[in-house]
Amino acid sequence: MAEKPQKPEEDQDDSAARGRGYGSYGNYGNYGGGYGGGGYGGAYGAGYGQGGYGRYGVKEGGNPLYAYIAMLRERFWWLILAVLVGVTIALVLTYQTMPEYRAVGKLRVFRMAPDVTANSTAANNNFNITTNDDFYTAVESMRSTAIIESVSRQLTIDEKKRVIEPYQQGNIFSGPLSEQEVFGRQRVVNPLKSTFVVTVEFTHPNRELARQVAGIFCKAIQKNSEDERLTITNPLVEKLRSEIDLIEERLRKLSDKRSDLIKTQKLLSIAKDTTTLNAERGVLVRNREDARKQIDELEIIWKLILEYKKAAKDPYDIAQVRTDERVAALGPKVTELRVLVNTMEKKYTDEHPTLIQTRAQLDQTQKELTQAVANSVNRIQASVQNARSSFDAIVANLERKDDEIYRLQAANNELERVDKEIRGQEEFLAKQKQNYEEQKLRSSTSGTSTSIKIQEMPSVADRPVNKNYYMNALTGMGLGLLVGFGLIVLMGSFDDRVKSAKDVEMGLGLPLLGTVPKVTEALGPDRALLSRQDKDKVATEAVRAIYSAMKVSPATANSRVFLVTSTRPGEGKTFVVTNLALSFAQHAERVLVIDADLRLPNVGPSLGFSGDGGVSRWFNGEMTLDEAIVRDVAPGLDVLPVGMSCRNPTQVINNPKFLAMLDEMKTRYDRIFIDSPPIGAVSDALHLVPKVDGVIYVVRFNLVHMRNAGSCLARLAETGVPILGAVLNRMSIRMASVYTDSYDPANKKYYIDTEDSDSSG
Repeated sequence: MAEKPQKPEEDQDDSAARGRGYGSYGNYGNYGGGYGGGGYGGAYGAGYGQGGYGRYGVKEGGNPLYAYIAMLRERFWWLILAVLVGVTIALVLTYQTMPEYRAVGKLRVFRMAPDVTANSTAANNNFNITTNDDFYTAVESMRSTAIIESVSRQLTIDEKKRVIEPYQQGNIFSGPLSEQEVFGRQRVVNPLKSTFVVTVEFTHPNRELARQVAGIFCKAIQKNSEDERLTITNPLVEKLRSEIDLIEERLRKLSDKRSDLIKTQKLLSIAKDTTTLNAERGVLVRNREDARKQIDELEIIWKLILEYKKAAKDPYDIAQVRTDERVAALGPKVTELRVLVNTMEKKYTDEHPTLIQTRAQLDQTQKELTQAVANSVNRIQASVQNARSSFDAIVANLERKDDEIYRLQAANNELERVDKEIRGQEEFLAKQKQNYEEQKLRSSTSGTSTSIKIQEMPSVADRPVNKNYYMNALTGMGLGLLVGFGLIVLMGSFDDRVKSAKDVEMGLGLPLLGTVPKVTEALGPDRALLSRQDKDKVATEAVRAIYSAMKVSPATANSRVFLVTSTRPGEGKTFVVTNLALSFAQHAERVLVIDADLRLPNVGPSLGFSGDGGVSRWFNGEMTLDEAIVRDVAPGLDVLPVGMSCRNPTQVINNPKFLAMLDEMKTRYDRIFIDSPPIGAVSDALHLVPKVDGVIYVVRFNLVHMRNAGSCLARLAETGVPILGAVLNRMSIRMASVYTDSYDPANKKYYIDTEDSDSSG
């Protein structure tokens, strides 16, 4: 292996300046920590990016506003998607939501003034509230559970069921709601600002029911206020009111019990039901007697059959069997055949065919008669069993009918008892209410209580309150903006991909040679030699800027052999190699591009070479080195492609023949660019590093993570060969204004055709 040339003194100093503390990578962005202790590159990431947005503060020294703008611009479509999802969800939920109508009534709160005479100067202030404490105390009293209980008592069972049913299931968090919870959630009591007016609202899917319940709430609140005031002035009034409430509650329970009796016991028409049941019972009694007679008759016949069987007699002699249709048809026929056989026996011998045939016919008919008799006996037996079953069913039905008549009579007696108790309670309630009104007349107003009057009875709008598509869409849009921006900030905070010069220089600790914008794939093979076709002026000028940076930098100006590598495939090494080589060739230097990616060669295909000539065939001795080199790809530019991929690339690269070839090429060319495989994928490039003067590291914009690139750079740093700088490739023009000033729109006027420039001159 050839001896590694000594680096120039200034290069060594520059390497040493970068050679202390390469392991300090970790301070970029949010990641903290590092890749390890001392090593190569003292400035590699030290102190980079304090705070979650440090690596986004690209142009203004870490201004948080610029950091958030950068995050937003880079992931703007996430924000649009979040807004669309938020609006869609809001509209879908609005469409699927059960429509609800809100009934709104208004109450006026007064303060009752004490001891006011007709000729008092304070007569106009009788109903003025002197402090807000009284007013807000009255409002809290309106929200009490006592009001809800009062409203619930005034509703019938069916009405309460209709109120609660739409909200019975609750939600996944609350579970089934109780009656108190439904009324408390759907009712709202709010004071109007700067007034002593209170609105009472009740929301429900049924418009009329919402109006009804809201009206009951208003009346219950007014009544409760009066009761409280009377309780203070006359304790007897409170006692009477409590008794009235108890009586009313008892009456409600009795009424409910009466309704249940009528509903469950079918007592709507007791006289008609009793008459019908008695008539049905009479029919069952007659059917029972008929069934009993039928059983007696059949059992007599069955007993006779059993006696015949016991005495081995033929049941054919029983009249009920003989009258069977089949038996009646076969009996005379058997008798007739017997007579015929007797006659023939006297006339013919036993072997006579006619006699034999007649005897066979007699035997067959006798068998059929015997089977018919047996079937008739079985039918009589089945009739006995069916008659008994029918009788049992009639008896059971008759017992049920008797039980139903008894139950109906008992329920009717209970209903009469309940009606009697209701009448007694109603009379007692009337007396208590009369006493209550008398005590109210004797009571005087108090200066420490309030009076509430209904100002407006509840009314209901025609449109549901929860079907406002416009407002819900705006709400969904706002939530989408918040969620989208939060998601963008979260993603940006954990994003450590290389995006800017600051990421390269401070995060990776490499000098940035330049940035290259994204070049359209439509250029095809022309992408490899952009400046020759001059079809993408921005990218061409970016490559020329990298060439200029390499010419003025002592570290690169004095280097002759460059190894170009990257972290992962697809970062554009070949594109950078061919276009940098072309730039040097266009400035009167002899340049050679060597494709050292023996596994997946790309230099030849990118330049449009055909055939399999190159390193592989030269190494196998199938052609000379001069034959393997493609001459004059451009003026001053030669290329040594791979040709066919090699099976053992590391053996080829470490072979003395390959290393000797590199030494020979140094004598022929001014500059040599070696396109090597990515460090993160394979280690082939590390075997070539000792034979080069420096490494150019290609980083693709917004693709490579700094932790991965840092790991690969650490491996390169261990070889001792200087990393001359990095090229940030495929920079997004849209994001360029955020991360760099290289592509300022003001510079666009320089990217004009020469012909246009000449014509304008």
